[in-house]
Amino acid sequence: MVTDSSNDVLVLRRTYAAAPELVFQFWTTPEYMQRWFRPNREYKHQFIEVDLRVGGRYHIAFESQEGKVDVLGGEFLEVTPPSRLVYSWTWEEPNENAGIETQVTVEFLENGGGTELVLTHERFPKAEMKEHHMAGWSGALDQLEESVTQS
Repeated sequence: MVTDSSNDVLVLRRTYAAAPELVFQFWTTPEYMQRWFRPNREYKHQFIEVDLRVGGRYHIAFESQEGKVDVLGGEFLEVTPPSRLVYSWTWEEPNENAGIETQVTVEFLENGGGTELVLTHERFPKAEMKEHHMAGWSGALDQLEESVTQS
């Protein structure tokens, strides 16, 4: 489900049949992230690095079937297991959005034994960047559902 609250803010909500602790672990552990954290199955990871602490950084490289590599990274601004993460999000060169810092907030809310996940990605300077991220996040969140269900 998409909730679009303004031109520069993207909000996605999903419900998962898994406890917040497990969904949080899938979101923050490289071994679990390998299973789902990409726009679609066509992408592979060259690497996923996570230093999960306030001030810690993450760094992720995606490779398309055509061999194009996109790298992103950022800093954790808030880490509150298993309920909330806030981090910066910046693509690296040669990505068309390189150097533009946006911010991601993920809330993992207990919901009847499952988890309601609320993802807010904000500070988009242009509409097409927001639309591109909406497609990528939607694909990733679908894969997250498959991954936590199979655990």
